[in-house]
Amino acid sequence: MAKGKIITSTDNEHVFVQNVGSDKQIAYYQPYSKELGLKAGMFVRYDVLKDPNTGEKTAVNVELYKKGIITGKDDDHGLIQDLNFGEIRASELMMKEQGILTGSFVKYDLLNTNDGMVAVCVKLAPDPDADQSGSTKQ
Repeated sequence: MAKGKIITSTDNEHVFVQNVGSDKQIAYYQPYSKELGLKAGMFVRYDVLKDPNTGEKTAVNVELYKKGIITGKDDDHGLIQDLNFGEIRASELMMKEQGILTGSFVKYDLLNTNDGMVAVCVKLAPDPDADQSGSTKQ
């Protein structure tokens, strides 16, 4: 998957994303973008396909980039520094036993609760510089 940043949004489904590390802008079509939390300025991951009608590259399967660094924690709760939301709370049982320590790079699912954004299903992830799934090569 490629990584980019949403730069404009024309409605709830048609948006443009700019590849990280380049000036290339790619159109994307993602139904329910607003409901998925996608808006201008957000970092996202996506697949790139060639539109059979126009021949243009199009971003599909657009999702929020949900990776970050644990900045502090106790056994079941912690904080993650996130590209899209800054510092967010994390809630995951037995982080220490899973090898999740302060400074660990993690991926997670994100919930919007009554108490704000919370990262759950926190798992160790490869270092971002070595993570090929975030590559911008197409």
